[in-house]
Amino acid sequence: MAQQMKSVKPSCNGKSRFETMGGALEEVPCLLCKSTSWTDYDTENGYRLVKCSDCGLLFTNPRPSSSEIDAASKSGMHKGDEELEVSGEFRPFMKEIYLSVLNDFQYPAKFTSDAPVDWLDIGCGHGEFVEALNIVGGEGIAVTGLEPNEHKRAAAKTRGMDLVFFDTTEHDRTYDVISALNVFSHLPDPREDIGQWVSMLNEGGELFLQTGDSSHLEAKHHHKPYSLPDHLSFASETLLVAMLESLGLEVVQVMKYRMGMFPRFTPVNIVKEIARFFLPGHTATFQFFPKHPERDMYIRARKPMNRENG
Repeated sequence: MAQQMKSVKPSCNGKSRFETMGGALEEVPCLLCKSTSWTDYDTENGYRLVKCSDCGLLFTNPRPSSSEIDAASKSGMHKGDEELEVSGEFRPFMKEIYLSVLNDFQYPAKFTSDAPVDWLDIGCGHGEFVEALNIVGGEGIAVTGLEPNEHKRAAAKTRGMDLVFFDTTEHDRTYDVISALNVFSHLPDPREDIGQWVSMLNEGGELFLQTGDSSHLEAKHHHKPYSLPDHLSFASETLLVAMLESLGLEVVQVMKYRMGMFPRFTPVNIVKEIARFFLPGHTATFQFFPKHPERDMYIRARKPMNRENG
């Protein structure tokens, strides 16, 4: 059953507000272009996903209030028709995937002990990418893992990894590289947030992002679940490249990989999917032939050097 919503008078910040069985929701303009024109795209967990009529971004609308989004990012618990828990656990296999990706983007060549790379990984989760960076970089890298979810930070600490959390708007340190993997869809205001990260880059520094390339797809072809309201938007290569360039960055490399939820058509994977029928609480997906399976997108963008400084 979808959440029951009714309009109430606009809030003081101009956003329309809705009341639901789970609390107040806010109707917001497009998170990228600020258009107030959109069409319905799909629904999930009592929330509506809409498509911006101007730029094409998919975004949750209405959505939880800013304070609820902030609280959920720290607790890992999201309210909907069903409560969504997203803290998860450490996934060792992701380190191997990240090591391969780092090689594809030629990052190992950047790491030398003579000039260690100062790297900030935003939304680092349980620290899989941080570990991969330390493996590749060795003494040639100094990695800081930033994670708002208190349960993920605590779990990482039991493995000997110290992750931190701070407000980037009040942070005065700069970095050679800032990464944010699987973070874009969680940002309440992606243009403002990423703009803040750009200001934290040294000249010639790089931004390394991972998200899905999917907002141009029809709903029937989009990967699911959407995980609403944990995910607030879905973009595309076209949208992200345009946004990064408008923030003054040069996009130097884009690579896409097959999403993990789309297994390749092999005998082993077929057996695994059939076996799901016999596991309690599990269902088989059989998404062996999706349209556009290579939609796990990584983007490498660079902040230009100040010409006055050479």
